[in-house]
Amino acid sequence: MERVKKENDPQKRDDGSSFSSLSEDLIIEILLKLPTKSIPKLVVVSKLLSSIIHSKHFIDLYMKQSLTRPCFLLSFHRDSIRFFHSIPLQSLEAVSPSSYTCTISSFPLNLNTRLYPLSYNVSPPVRGLICFHDLDKVVVSNPSTGQFLVLPKLNTRRRGVSRFFGYDPVKDEYKVLCMTVLKTSRKVLSEEHQVFTLGKEKEEATWRMIECKVPHCPATKGICRTTTTTGVIYYGAWSTRDRATRASLIVCFDVRSEDFTLVQLPNGVEIDGGDTDQSELVNYQGKIALLNNSWVQNIYYGRFDMWVLEDIGVKPEWSKISIVVPSWNDLGGKRLFDCRGAILSSGKFILSPVYSDCPFCIISYDREKDIGRKVVIEGLGDNLGAVSLFLDHVECPILL
Repeated sequence: MERVKKENDPQKRDDGSSFSSLSEDLIIEILLKLPTKSIPKLVVVSKLLSSIIHSKHFIDLYMKQSLTRPCFLLSFHRDSIRFFHSIPLQSLEAVSPSSYTCTISSFPLNLNTRLYPLSYNVSPPVRGLICFHDLDKVVVSNPSTGQFLVLPKLNTRRRGVSRFFGYDPVKDEYKVLCMTVLKTSRKVLSEEHQVFTLGKEKEEATWRMIECKVPHCPATKGICRTTTTTGVIYYGAWSTRDRATRASLIVCFDVRSEDFTLVQLPNGVEIDGGDTDQSELVNYQGKIALLNNSWVQNIYYGRFDMWVLEDIGVKPEWSKISIVVPSWNDLGGKRLFDCRGAILSSGKFILSPVYSDCPFCIISYDREKDIGRKVVIEGLGDNLGAVSLFLDHVECPILL
């Protein structure tokens, strides 16, 4: 694995005399009050600090604290460099209805190569980490620290790759799932399913082939839903890419057991992937939901239809929610917006522009109060490209 950091690490010193007189509990208490971007700089101060920062105990405490302070995560590129910027949710909710000015510097991420369209496809954050694919590179990044990790090359000669990212809370492991596609004269299906587990020793840090007994073709990004005992990656798929024969379904990948299962959609509901309609999986009040972003509906009416998976038992139960944002002409005008799901804490729906116009803005919609408002995000600069917005991101101290 190629580990790349924002700055080169100087030689570690053992002169952490200023900390030697402090108890470990007090040091941890001090570290918990620091911004996440400062954590990597401290591992070079002394072996004591490095040991504490890398410990599971400290990481768990920091993550527990971060989960109470969710953020919006913005990902965009400018001049062939991708940037990540987090916006505290509390700050955005507290501002006036018209604007919010960013005051935190974004982290630049540069792979020393031009950006290709695949590199725009950033996965939704999973406990503070993200994953994306840049040509033949699969990359895991911590946008809170500005670090990224380039994974070993996939064991395949095929070009088409789908990539998903998840977390197993029982073994405390992050995993990347990749699959290539097989094209025949009649259908296109996934094959060569491979898994990479982060944090393994160098000799074990390889891609592993796994078996998938449910043929399908991925059609959406994936999202990972975790509880205290399970971690499952969900993504939309087709039984085949052939429009004449394909059926829509939801694929569930258990991160720990590495098993695939299928969930049937309600009758008449299909996953779209055309020029004017696009389906996406989102989080809604801790549940998985399928959202159909119809450009015709959202550009003229501010309307979005969503199907929520209420129960995944023997017979899945779905409920439908229709979202109609009031005063849409005043809020969105003729710009295209996608719904990104709902904030976990407040339940407000968040919409962001499909195209990266300046200034960048979001629309929040409170369904209970039937109130929509537009917030302009200032301070990001001009010439933004390929902007992605993610909800409920948390700051993570893990060093890659």
